[in-house]
Amino acid sequence: MGAPVQIWLRPCLKFVARTGLFEWLQFTRTPKTSTRKDVSHIELDLILAGPMLRRSERSRICIWVATSSSCDVRAEVFTGLLTGDLQPVGAGKARPVRLGRRLWVHLIEALPEGASEGERGEFPSDELLGYDLEITDDSGTSRRLGDLGLLRGPDGVTYDELPLPALVLPSQEAPLNAFHGSCRLLHGKGDDALVAADEAVSGSALDPSKRPSALFLTGDQIYADDVAGPLLVQVMRLAREIVDPNDHSKVPGVASLSTISLYGRQEIAEAEARFTSDKASNHLMSFGEFACMYLVAWNRRNWPDELDRAARVIPADEGRVSGAKKRFKYGRELKDLDRARSALPAVRRVLANVPTYMNFDDHDCTDDWNLTERWRKDVKASLTGRRIVANALATFWAFQGWGNDPDPYSGDFGATIEERDDDPDGYDDAMWSFDRWSFLAPTTPPALVLDTRTQRSFDSPEGAACLIGATERSRVLELARAANAGQDRPLIVVSAVPVCGLELQERRQKFLVRQVGPYEIDFEAWQSNLQGFVDLMCLLIEDLELESCVFLSGDVHYGLNLRFVFGIQGRALSIIQLVSSGQKHSGVASKSALNVLGKLVSRRHERVGWASQPSVRKAGWRKKVLERRVNTDEWSDDAPVFLSPKRVRSLGIEDEPDYRELRMYVEPTGPHRSLLVGENNVGLISLRNRKIVHRLLSRNRGDTTVHEATLEVTPPAPGELEFDALG
Repeated sequence: MGAPVQIWLRPCLKFVARTGLFEWLQFTRTPKTSTRKDVSHIELDLILAGPMLRRSERSRICIWVATSSSCDVRAEVFTGLLTGDLQPVGAGKARPVRLGRRLWVHLIEALPEGASEGERGEFPSDELLGYDLEITDDSGTSRRLGDLGLLRGPDGVTYDELPLPALVLPSQEAPLNAFHGSCRLLHGKGDDALVAADEAVSGSALDPSKRPSALFLTGDQIYADDVAGPLLVQVMRLAREIVDPNDHSKVPGVASLSTISLYGRQEIAEAEARFTSDKASNHLMSFGEFACMYLVAWNRRNWPDELDRAARVIPADEGRVSGAKKRFKYGRELKDLDRARSALPAVRRVLANVPTYMNFDDHDCTDDWNLTERWRKDVKASLTGRRIVANALATFWAFQGWGNDPDPYSGDFGATIEERDDDPDGYDDAMWSFDRWSFLAPTTPPALVLDTRTQRSFDSPEGAACLIGATERSRVLELARAANAGQDRPLIVVSAVPVCGLELQERRQKFLVRQVGPYEIDFEAWQSNLQGFVDLMCLLIEDLELESCVFLSGDVHYGLNLRFVFGIQGRALSIIQLVSSGQKHSGVASKSALNVLGKLVSRRHERVGWASQPSVRKAGWRKKVLERRVNTDEWSDDAPVFLSPKRVRSLGIEDEPDYRELRMYVEPTGPHRSLLVGENNVGLISLRNRKIVHRLLSRNRGDTTVHEATLEVTPPAPGELEFDALG
């Protein structure tokens, strides 16, 4: 081939490969009948998911596991892992809940040796503790983790030469080493960042002083509204096998999910459930689908050897254009899912060795979940929508919420889920009305995990929500006081959405929401409803009398470090806001754009605020500009007003502000020299005394990069908020 032809052809071939044009052309052809062997037969392991470390403290260690048959599960806890001289120091039996004909979930509470009812002993701190499970089936046969192939080999959950999965319970004096992260879309682009967490645990597995002792998953552990076609096929197959053969017909308003074509649920989600997600073409709906989504998200053994190819599941007689689009999308999703599957052994190992605390965000149920008052009323009034939300909450409890803190849930809660088919209306009501999702994690210092989804309050049908209403604020205050928040140690607050994120993004949302509506831009930041934001600040500053705290958040699909100082009438609070998101989500374009944006934004932002409108001395056209829709400052007739000092001076406002705030973004080390980390990432914090080191571990093409920032968790400096603002 001549050189000129090669010069022309090579970039063309690269373009075809990069854009997937070849696959598109292939998918426009009528597919051949598949000759591959039938993959519909499902062989189930005894352990479908887990073991997973959940709430762990000196007085008890909780371990969660899902099984495919009825059995008794017992846990034993050991010391002596480094010497090989294993000594039992605690044990406990599981409480099982049956979710389906071949699906049970168990939560074991292992107590220290010698502990009795009403008198609890303590597990040793600052040393490695190992655990093993003994599972006894109805025939009396007992097996341990090693018998099930879970200690060594491709599905092993141990690190290095340790004989058992392990954990460490730090003492009050020890540093807190903890992961945090959110947004794990299985068919999202790039590498799963939990692989980086697995590497970090492996590197410190034998050192109790460095080994992470907690993992906070801050939301979107599954994406119920955005499900890949190949995965939905497997999830539905599993649901029929292990939950109920008739699972597909148990969503009110939907005759049978099995008769709906792949990528064909969008209209039902909108018209029947009244959802607003624009990616609901494969939305999870039945209880079995939600449950089995967790099983495939946490264990590769619940996947077939090979996911179905498009030719098997998309009919050959489907319209030429629509069929081609579906086959093209399906093929792309297969490639991304192959990468997700390869990471699952590492994901399982992390969850088995680090006590994990889980919070929900919208995608654990559906996009825009309780975004507005109208959304909530419309969905609750729909038989279909009410049941789907109930299914999401019930499975969240079974797979995530139960292990955060077993105490708020009586035996009746699990029984309601087990008997959901006997009293479906009672089941719906119980899930919708439950109001104890917020909890306190027993880390040192303690971590207050907020429910910012189900206990919202609203000022108007379409206005931005107050993320925690008055009743929930009272409960949060009670939890924080129980933790002795602010007494010689900073409180950690876990909120799915940052209390303050990228200032540029938050300011522009006010303009965009009036142009395209709240559902298009996820108008639900803390600062979207300024009264709700001020109420939160009052709770922290006036009620809890905090001078400093740490917020861990996700949601926004970037990593970020900032120091935020907020003052109310002379009293001030310093917040260290750390953001890690998403674990598996970012494509090339989005991460590149975020890395560039992080180089352009200002490092420092100041605002002042009033509880109600201040007097404007220089009114005229300046005030009219504030009231126009294009304005991005926070000026409202019936809510707090926040303005930049420059705008205050231009308006001639002389009223003394009620509030002052200062944001200072901290640039981490790393190759991009950007405030934002756009790659898939998981955060690792190390907190000792008042110094916190935040390492964002990002994954890209099989490599891990560390973006590190160091911040001081200290009260505001004298005069820090005394910047000149008045006209």
